Amino acid sequence: MITTIPFSEQQSEQWLLERTYHAQLRDGRELSVPDFTRAMKQLTDVDVPLSSQSWKSKLPERLPAKKSTNVYIPISTWMEISPEEACTRYQAGSPVLLYGEHRWEHLKGASETWRPNRNVYTLIYGNAKVMPEVVSGVEYAVCSLDPKRGRAANASWRAWFSSDVATLLNGSTHRNMLFLRPCMQFPYTTYYTAIAADGQVHEYSDRAKVIQGFALLASQEAHDRSDLHRIFPQFCYYHEVKCPSGIYHIEFFGPRMDEQGYNVQKG
Repeated sequence: MITTIPFSEQQSEQWLLERTYHAQLRDGRELSVPDFTRAMKQLTDVDVPLSSQSWKSKLPERLPAKKSTNVYIPISTWMEISPEEACTRYQAGSPVLLYGEHRWEHLKGASETWRPNRNVYTLIYGNAKVMPEVVSGVEYAVCSLDPKRGRAANASWRAWFSSDVATLLNGSTHRNMLFLRPCMQFPYTTYYTAIAADGQVHEYSDRAKVIQGFALLASQEAHDRSDLHRIFPQFCYYHEVKCPSGIYHIEFFGPRMDEQGYNVQKG
C-alpha cells in the first residue's frame, strides 16, 4: 500500500478503536496493515536476565521471571526513524518498536513430517479440496522496547532475531530491521478488575493481584422463571484511553474483549 498522506489525529483514533496498527515509512510507504496488526497482537512478555544488562545502564535491574502473557500496546500508528534516533529515544526512556521480516522456504530433499496421501486425505476430509503444501513464506517479527513497561516480542522475533537490547541498538543488525516510534499516541491507563457474581466491581493495582482476588470470588445461583443457573465472576483487563472525541475502553480480556473500543461516560 502506497500513501503520501501523513497520519491524522482523527485517523489514528479510528484505527485505535478498530484495533488495527499502522506504520508509515520514511519513503512514504505503509507497512501491510493486516500483517503488522497480526504481529502486534502476538506480542508476549520477554525475560530479561540480569547478565544481559550493560553495566553502563542507568535503568534499574529487573529480576528474571518466566513470562508468557500477551502484551497489548494501545498505539495504533507508528513512524519509521533512524537507528541512531531509536537508540537516543530508548536511552531517554521512550518506547521504540523494532520490525523485521524473515523470508523462508523448504529445502528440496529435506526430511518431512508424515502427512496423509491423497487417498487417506479423502477418507478423513471427504471431497474437500487438498490444499497445496506451502513451500515458502514470510514471517513478520516485532519487538517492543519500553524502559518503563518492559520488553515484549512475538514468536517470529524470538526465532529469527536477537533478544539482546545492546545488540539491537549498537548498529550490528540494522540492515534487517526497521525502527519505529509512536505516532499520534493517546494517554491511557491500565485497569484490572474482577466482577463478582452480584455485579460488584473490584479494582486491583496489577495483574497478579486481580488474579488472586478473582480466585476468591464465588459463583451464585440465579432463578429466571423456571430456569435455575449459576452466575460466575468475570475477570476484566482493559485500557482507558483519552481521545479527542471522548474517553474509550479497549478490553483485552473481559465481557467485551472481542469488540472495538467503546465510549464511556465519566461521572
